[in-house]
Amino acid sequence: MQPDFPSANPPATNPLPSFTQVMPPSVLRWEEQGDFEALLARISATLRPADMMEEMWTRDVADLVWQIFRMRRMKDTLIDEASYRGLAEVLRPRMSSVPRPDGVEPNEDWARRCLSSLVQRWATNPNAVAGTVQAALAKAGLRLDAVEAKTFELLIDQMERFDRMTMMIERRRNSIVREIARYRTEFSQQAQRAIDAEVASAPSRAAHEGHAT
Repeated sequence: MQPDFPSANPPATNPLPSFTQVMPPSVLRWEEQGDFEALLARISATLRPADMMEEMWTRDVADLVWQIFRMRRMKDTLIDEASYRGLAEVLRPRMSSVPRPDGVEPNEDWARRCLSSLVQRWATNPNAVAGTVQAALAKAGLRLDAVEAKTFELLIDQMERFDRMTMMIERRRNSIVREIARYRTEFSQQAQRAIDAEVASAPSRAAHEGHAT
């Protein structure tokens, strides 16, 4: 009866997918998944994860950086979307600067109507009335940044919350990066201790083998 010998070519096993491939991307419906994948690839190329633990941390870092980008984008979008409110606040005490239809006598009622119309058109399509708005602001000795500043003032509470949330995410990102560095340092120290122990025991093993012969 022939003994069973192990096959010279063991059956191929499918490599386990990386953690970054298993986890679904942290991408909202209106965001570009390709942009997130590019970000993850760049962060992975920088951190160069060596095992599963580092892969998980690398993915966490990518998710958190993506969230930071999202928070900054949402903050800018909120200011842009609410700019009509800032425009109204800036021009309300300067209604005489708002252009009115030809032949209309300047009075407070018409000034309010013209301001309301301009603000509504700005909210609907800012590009279509940008020239009119700039002219009205210039007549009052102002520029568009006055509208931006007033809008920011109106949203200051929301802006502070956005900033606090962003700082929290940044702290989490920095903590993970430090954890990766600590993990690598400890692993390196453990490996060095193992090597040192192996080297230290080599002479005693050699002497023992010499006595055995």
